Amino acid sequence: MKKLPLAFSIIALLVISVVVVSYAIKNEPEKHIQTISQGKKKIDKVDFNRFSKQEWVNYWMKRLTLEEKVAQMIMPDARGIFLAKDNKEFKKLVHYVRDKKVGGLIFFRGDVYETADMINYFQKISKIPLLISADFEWGTAMRLDYTTHFPPAMGIAATGKPEYAYEVGKITAIEGRAIGIHQNYAPTVDVNNNYKNPIINVRSFGETPEIVSKFAVEFIKGLQENGMIATAKHFPGHGDTDVDSHLDLPVINYPKSRLDSIELPPFKESIKAGVKSIMIAHIFFPQIDTGKALPSTLSYNIVTKILKEELGFKGLIVTDAMTMRGVTKLYSNALASVLAVKAGNDIILIPPDVDEAIDAIVKAVKRGEISEERINESVRKILEFKYDLGLHKERFVDVNKIREVVAREEHLRKAKEISRASITVVKNDGVLPLLQFDDKKILHITIVDSRDPNTGSAFENELAKRYSNISFERVDLRSTNGELNTILSKLNNFDLIIVSAYVRVRAYQASISLPEKQAKFLSQVLNSGKPVILISFGNPYIVIDYPSVKAYICSYSDAQPVVEATAEVIFGEISPQGKLPISIPGFAKLATGLTFPKTTLRYGYPDEAGLDANKLAELDSIMEKAIDDSVSPGAVLLIARNGVIAYHKAFGTYSYDPYSRKVDPNSIYDMASITKVAATTISIMKLYEEGKINLDDPVAKYIPKFAQNGKEKVTIKNLLLHNSGLPSWKPFYQICKTPEEILDSIYAQPLVYKTGDSTVYSDLGFITLGKVVEVVTGKTLDQYVKETFYIPLGMKSTTFLPPKEWLDIIALTEYDSSTGSFIHGVVHDENARALGGVSGHAGLFSNARDLAVLMQMILNSGEYGGKRFFKKETVELFTKRYPNNRGLGWDNALSPYGRSALDGAFGENAFGHTGFTGTSVYVYPEKNLIAVLLTNRVHPTRANNKHIQLRKIVHKTIAKAVID
Repeated sequence: MKKLPLAFSIIALLVISVVVVSYAIKNEPEKHIQTISQGKKKIDKVDFNRFSKQEWVNYWMKRLTLEEKVAQMIMPDARGIFLAKDNKEFKKLVHYVRDKKVGGLIFFRGDVYETADMINYFQKISKIPLLISADFEWGTAMRLDYTTHFPPAMGIAATGKPEYAYEVGKITAIEGRAIGIHQNYAPTVDVNNNYKNPIINVRSFGETPEIVSKFAVEFIKGLQENGMIATAKHFPGHGDTDVDSHLDLPVINYPKSRLDSIELPPFKESIKAGVKSIMIAHIFFPQIDTGKALPSTLSYNIVTKILKEELGFKGLIVTDAMTMRGVTKLYSNALASVLAVKAGNDIILIPPDVDEAIDAIVKAVKRGEISEERINESVRKILEFKYDLGLHKERFVDVNKIREVVAREEHLRKAKEISRASITVVKNDGVLPLLQFDDKKILHITIVDSRDPNTGSAFENELAKRYSNISFERVDLRSTNGELNTILSKLNNFDLIIVSAYVRVRAYQASISLPEKQAKFLSQVLNSGKPVILISFGNPYIVIDYPSVKAYICSYSDAQPVVEATAEVIFGEISPQGKLPISIPGFAKLATGLTFPKTTLRYGYPDEAGLDANKLAELDSIMEKAIDDSVSPGAVLLIARNGVIAYHKAFGTYSYDPYSRKVDPNSIYDMASITKVAATTISIMKLYEEGKINLDDPVAKYIPKFAQNGKEKVTIKNLLLHNSGLPSWKPFYQICKTPEEILDSIYAQPLVYKTGDSTVYSDLGFITLGKVVEVVTGKTLDQYVKETFYIPLGMKSTTFLPPKEWLDIIALTEYDSSTGSFIHGVVHDENARALGGVSGHAGLFSNARDLAVLMQMILNSGEYGGKRFFKKETVELFTKRYPNNRGLGWDNALSPYGRSALDGAFGENAFGHTGFTGTSVYVYPEKNLIAVLLTNRVHPTRANNKHIQLRKIVHKTIAKAVID
């Protein structure tokens, strides 16, 4: 027999191999299928968990009809709201999923649990697991209430930190997957280089391909590394349009070379980063598709030639919503659906009529206009992605676990962190930050481009929390000319106008600017001559028409964390950090962003303050044990670092009465000797700085009587350093009958040691200093400190002689046997009481937050809330440690009292003061830290000294919590 040629043998072998392999592939899934009898029927029991991707895809490809394959490419819309079973909308969705076997659903506005419940229901009735998608451009909150709300893309880019884009993607994926969403139609990678663009705007990361690419890539990674498909949109670029494709078909008349240089780079970088999906825009490019206007969605040249072949994209290609006028204006649903498939799209998103779209595509296949292989290509791709998502094993979500994942504290904190970093101060002619406790009359006007009565209320609440002398007005689409004129007539009654503009990107909106009536009104406000601060909670370009504003802030959205961060910036609670990722024509260049120092306290988390939360948590048990051990009936502890109040808690009750109310963080305590620094010393500091007092002047220069008995050379400085030679204390309240007699007795006191030789802590010296303040200022001490410090600092709970209305929130002190009752709301110190309740050594009442504000001002080198109270040099002069281990008026860490309270915990340069009633306030300057501990340990008796040990333990625990 003649041998076959070698070439023929090889060809024959290859043919046999292909046949065998083809047979194997076709039958691979069968080994995981067990046929079982169920009555008279025989059914297949399939173990999908054991399927490889190829096996799973082949299993379904073998069993789907042509119509079912086409349906896999269709994605109708749904809402995550409750729908009864006989509801028309619900029945329609059931028809799409169960009867037509669509491949997935896109969910719009809804509730978290209703969305998850709906998804589970439709997954249950679907033959093949559904691919569920949503638009989560700025987190799940874009579609679902009460979830984590981030700034939009432009706000994220304003932070200058691409890593924030990753975090947004990551958290969005984690929350979305917990609810049952698999695919996110984000990020928007359009380059927003047209400020008139009505539909992209803040949805874009910025105006340059570099900015957009950098942030988009990180967002994509954050999503996909956490199990959610990212979708870069709107290919080939929707940034340079001034027409909303929801309303009409935008026409972009520039060549392909322009696309290559501006619009396509972010898509190329996204593809390089592994983006799994790309959405096509409804935009017409006449220089790419000649002839009849053809949206990119329906363009073979754009979808297949450019995206698939030139850019090499092999992932899922999705149309933009097919209900948009950018398509429907020129093309019927049936024709558009067919053209979309022919163009190369894998998923037809929201066709106006699902049944008609499926039918049209099926007919196109049957008449040979579309090959079945073309359908198979898309369906295989869709099934492969479903497999990669793990839907072959588990298509349902555990509704009970949603609460553990969505909007958890970690996510909300990250949203706040990013929001704070995004706020951009574009212009500031010296009006920011606002003084939180100024006496200016402020008018806030909310301008809204809708009829929604609630828009802007969140920001109004934030302003009202911080500023009392403020009025609010509102202008929206319901406002009449008469109402606008009434507001204009009031402008002269105010010193400053704040305008918050809510002009936001919305679909089916022809422009993104203020309506004509509102625009005219704002111009009239600016022409009033009053300084105006303009804040944009949406379109950053709105300021183009109002360049004369004194300050302009871009917040980019009105998400709750953004609103809070904006208020924090305005009042100096945080320093603005944002930089424009765009330019504002005629107003601001790219990367503009002004800043100013943070000088105001705010509440925050321990890690924001540079403190260890676990270490701080130990203070809870320490304080609770102190209450149980009768150190004091109640206490308040406040800790602030780096301008952030990270711990502010109350413990116990006001007294040991079994019916006593619980202490509140804002409860008021008798400060005792803290009065020496919180009233008298700061007054002397101010008068010294103003040149009204010289520290080396003899006290007798101001109070001549003080020169008696050898005290003519005792100086102001000696009294502040407690080395004057005066005795520590005397019971003048028992010896003298009137305040005048007490003062005369003090002025006549002989020295008990030579001035400057020793340090003896003396109440007498500070009673005298209090009177020096009154002589120099012509005001009582309480009046002077209130006007000079407490009112400007907003220390509303700090006063001498508290009013009776405050008694419910003032802690009781000692039992007074002479009256048979507890001292309550009057000064505990007997000499101060005898002096009428106002004295330089005792008499002040305050709470922890007010003291923290005062100490933060000192820690800020004399500045708070944008107002300077002292020069830096003054603060340094008075708080530094002198040879006798004291400051000027201030207690020091190395003094006897400082050692007792701190035991070295806050270093050698710590300063502050203690109070006999059980109060203390200390500053750790090297660590920018403040600790306020308030107790009423003298209740019921001053014999209780357990507070001394508590102070040491508390301060040492605080020091250990500091993260360098």
